[in-house]
Amino acid sequence: MTRSAPRPAARVVAIGGGHGLAGALRALRQLDVEPTAVVTAADDGGSSGRLRRELDIIAPGDLRMALLTLARNRALSAALGHRFTRGQLQGHALGNLLLVALAEQADGDFVRALDGAAALLDCAGRVLPSTTSAVELKARVDGRQIEGQVRVAAAEGRIERVWLDPDDPSVTPDAAEAVRSADLVVIGPGSLFTSVIATLLVPGLAEALEACRGHVVYVANILTQPGETTGLSAQAHVDALVAHVPGLVLDAVVLHAGPAGAGGGQPLGVELRSPSVRAVICADVVMRGADGRAGTTHDPSLLARALAPVAHRAALRT
Repeated sequence: MTRSAPRPAARVVAIGGGHGLAGALRALRQLDVEPTAVVTAADDGGSSGRLRRELDIIAPGDLRMALLTLARNRALSAALGHRFTRGQLQGHALGNLLLVALAEQADGDFVRALDGAAALLDCAGRVLPSTTSAVELKARVDGRQIEGQVRVAAAEGRIERVWLDPDDPSVTPDAAEAVRSADLVVIGPGSLFTSVIATLLVPGLAEALEACRGHVVYVANILTQPGETTGLSAQAHVDALVAHVPGLVLDAVVLHAGPAGAGGGQPLGVELRSPSVRAVICADVVMRGADGRAGTTHDPSLLARALAPVAHRAALRT
């Protein structure tokens, strides 16, 4: 009796940055896949901002967070997550400094540095920047131009449009290829304009996403983000995403249906109709505390359950 060859693992990409991307990666790991994280390069706050200004490098912070989320070496992950609290290193995360050191050893090649860090951490997946070019996020907010990711996130008023400066940075080739050949692409959750859309503004990445023949899913936030998305419904989130990424077609949008904690924002609701969206998945995906009360972030297990049918269909493509 001959045994059939094992089915190859689905090729999965997660796009975004910060805590939102980390939540998506945790959910995907529960589906027994090893995702490629494609991460925003526009962060200019905190340790990342200081390192960008002093060393003329891309922002390492969101890249570090994705690496630590995928790490199987938990002891090293805990060490690299340490943030210094005094002296000249105050505010810096050890993992950021490691990435800088590895990049210098690799003659400035940040992709090699990330792959080296992933090997040290025994990561269940790969982490790539959307671009290795120095970019600045800019926005028009109630008619005013705001410059810098941190300032855009904190600006008061309605964000009309965001863009990168320069507006045509070269996409990281491996990131474009990962998206183009993916069986499943998960966009978000995370800050709509300063994280999710900021990543997709790299032209080559948007083109790769349009060329992707796999399933593309957008995971919306649990609540609106005070300032950045105040008053925006689920419909408005998707409209903004499609407006900034023309030609984007979403096979599914995951919306939280159920109670949510008080986090300063409001629920996005579950009303959504768009020619760019083929299906809407309404599910309870919120994290709950020990007392059973709903919080404001995604529960990785519940999000994995909501994504499982799409991931299964994507796996059948391999």
